[in-house]
This record gives sequence, structure tokens and C-alpha cells, in this order.
Amino acid sequence: RIMKSSLLPEMILWASGNSEDSYLIPVDPSVVRIMFSGTFDATGGSLTLIAPDGTVIQQGDRIEDTPLNCGRIITVDAPASGTWQVRTAPTGRFWLRVRAKSGLSLRDAEFVEPDAGPESDRLVEIQGEPIAGRPATLRVSVSSTFKRPTFQLVSLDGRPLQAVDLQSTDNLEFIGTITLPIEPFRVLVNGRDESGIQTQRIWPRLFHGEVVEVVPPAGETVPAGTEMPVTFTIRNHGPAVRLNLVSSDHRGKVIAVEPPTLELGAGVEGIATVQLKVPADGRPASEASIHLTVTSDGTAAVGGFNSASKTFSVIRE
Repeated sequence: RIMKSSLLPEMILWASGNSEDSYLIPVDPSVVRIMFSGTFDATGGSLTLIAPDGTVIQQGDRIEDTPLNCGRIITVDAPASGTWQVRTAPTGRFWLRVRAKSGLSLRDAEFVEPDAGPESDRLVEIQGEPIAGRPATLRVSVSSTFKRPTFQLVSLDGRPLQAVDLQSTDNLEFIGTITLPIEPFRVLVNGRDESGIQTQRIWPRLFHGEVVEVVPPAGETVPAGTEMPVTFTIRNHGPAVRLNLVSSDHRGKVIAVEPPTLELGAGVEGIATVQLKVPADGRPASEASIHLTVTSDGTAAVGGFNSASKTFSVIRE
């Protein structure tokens, strides 16, 4: 059943918490199949699903009900349109995911910045997480069937944190500068389908404003058969912090970074260098990259996790 969820690409809700809770799920006519997945970190938890007509859902025609030792998964074919209700009663922590097969889609949600290259008027996705305490530019794309969308940031447990004002650049893309909340969040969009019925989608990625910024170096190419130092700048926009550094290449191989730890005072920046080795038989126009992750040692009051990648195009001299 978990494997089948990959065939249901639209996320309607993703929430987690450690207490009993109830969620209202708007289901529009575009949804042809929907899965309610509740998992718990211990036995004894329960998930109750109630249809728009007030019926408590159980195994039956068009319904697959799969009880687990630590959860419950309910899949409904051709679900009734309207507001469904999910009640979670965990013994510890719960994770609730509602996924659907539907032509109505939240296609993307990302934070963007002007391109540092020659196309400075173009917006590109930022490296890592947005920086706490700074305005951040959010770009969201929806399908053409999403009418009158409004946007909000929601917490880990699906609780609304703040509405955000995004302006349409065309009928599919919306963009705006927002203030980041102080806690992790996801992006949720509400709107109407073509018949005017309420609908909802959520972007699955969890964002979090960070006080540590990782900036990759300039440069676009690297010769085949060479070893080249790649130096990242690490800026601390918060209180003093001690960071652990880990790097990997485009093959996922962990490679050494110097220094492996870094202590940065408030408002201070440092550097970290990784040696990128490109094989002599590297094909022209292929790519070689370095990914650097920095993590606090756990003593920081806020922040302490961010990352950035640098990708080079391989050339032959």
C-alpha cells in the first residue's frame, strides 16, 4: 500500500504531531483516488475517517482498509466530493499523509533569487534553505485547473502559521516576498476547481529559515583529469555556533572537507575547501559536482543546518 502511494502524486495534507487531533480535508471532483495514511511510533494509536455524509469509513466497495500494528491506511476510489474528516489518536507521535490522483495540481513551491550568472533578470532556486530574519522570495506554480488560489504557510502539524500574498506572473505562476516564520513550515494552497468547489494541495517539502548560509564559489567549468579545490563561504547570521561539515561528490561518495569543523562567532564568516577530482576519461559536457552540508553540534539555540551544491561542466583542454 505504501508503494502504491507513488501513483498518487498530489499531496492534499501532510501533518505530524504527538497529541490527538482532527483535520478537515476538502476533496474536489477531480480526485479519482485518494489515500489516507496514518502511522504511529508505537502500537495502540487509531485513525478514524469520516465521509462528507457523516459515515465512518470501513472496508467495503471502492474502499481498501489496511490496519497495521502502528497505523492504518485507507484508500478510496471515486471518493465523494466535499469535506472529509480525519481523526488521529496516537499513543506517541503520528504522521498523517493524504495523497490523491487528480488532474488538479500544486506543481512546485520554491524560494528563488536573481541568477548570479549572465541572466541576472532570471529567478533561480536558492541553494539550501532561506535565511531567517531576511525577506525571502517564494514562487509557486499550479495547474491551469486551479482557480482563485490563495496561499499560506502551515506548521508541522498542519496548523496555519500565516497567509502569504503572492502575485500572478501568468495564470500558472505566483510570486512574492514573504517574512519567514520562526518554525519549520510547508506551503499550502487553497482554491476552487473549475466547477467552483473548494480544493486544497500542499507541497511536501519542509522548509525552515536558517541562520547559517552556505555560498558556493563562482566558476562554470573544470578540465578532465585535474584536481581542483572548491571553496565554499559559510556565513553565520545568528549567534555563535560550532558546525560540523560533510561533503560528497556527484556520485554520492563522501569526500574530505577542510576544516571538518568550524567555529563561527555571531555575524562571522569562514571558508571550507573540498578537493574535486575529475577523471581523465571524463566526457566533455558531463557534470562534476560537490555538495556541502553544515550542521550545528546541537548547542545552538537556533538554526544550524544548511547546504549548497556546486556543479561544473567538464571540458577538455
